[in-house]
Amino acid sequence: MHRTLFTPTMIETFKTCRRAYDMAFLKPMPGPDRLSVICKHFILRALGEINKGKITTVSQVQKYMGQNWPLDKVTDAQDKEMATKAFLFAYKTLTKYVSNPYSTEGAKVVGAALKVRARVPHVRVYLEDTLDLILWYPKEKKLEFVDFQIQPVRASDPAWPSASSLVKKFLAERLQTRWEFNELSLVSQRVGLQDFAPVQTKIEETIYRIHWPEIVENLEQMKAFEVSERKEEEIRQHAGHCKHCKILENRLRYAAEEDSQDLIISMSA
Repeated sequence: MHRTLFTPTMIETFKTCRRAYDMAFLKPMPGPDRLSVICKHFILRALGEINKGKITTVSQVQKYMGQNWPLDKVTDAQDKEMATKAFLFAYKTLTKYVSNPYSTEGAKVVGAALKVRARVPHVRVYLEDTLDLILWYPKEKKLEFVDFQIQPVRASDPAWPSASSLVKKFLAERLQTRWEFNELSLVSQRVGLQDFAPVQTKIEETIYRIHWPEIVENLEQMKAFEVSERKEEEIRQHAGHCKHCKILENRLRYAAEEDSQDLIISMSA
């Protein structure tokens, strides 16, 4: 059976390495996520609560941390010192942000941590992405998607937009019925212990039309790959092990060590 829902991360992984895509999305991955991944997901969820107006003070950040910090996952993933550092980084990042949330003159917050899904014509699949923050400029009729980052924001060539940018542009077109915008702006905003300048990207319509067929082709290839009789052969061709594969293999190795330890305990009981 074909998969019917895809995300920008899935597309980027497939384009980078089909072996990594198979390990990450087609097979269940045992073992814990990396501490950085756990911390990032927690911060993004909390930022969504702040941007929705549900968390407005430092004391509310403290309460949210106390109630929602994934202590069990963090403890399983790393040693105590690293887990403590992750907690402090998340706490300081959120307390800094709640004191000065992202905002620009003339903009209204119309969405936060919003999942948007749309059907891709002729391919019979859906694309989905989570929009961290959506701003609407009624005077300029401009729509802005803000993507929060923990790591440094990489510079990109406007002539070669990423799969994530192309998918956001595609999803924005599906939001025209709600906000009739004339201009779309994509902003990457790094959050952390320091102040970081936002990085703004605009996708020209002609550039989008040039590159969008490649995304459609990728989706068709991903559907075919999932049920291909030659899938294992294609995977073996990526035996060089990209960085994604190494990360996933570490998770598999950790899970194997945990299973082995459980067996030893069971046999000695």
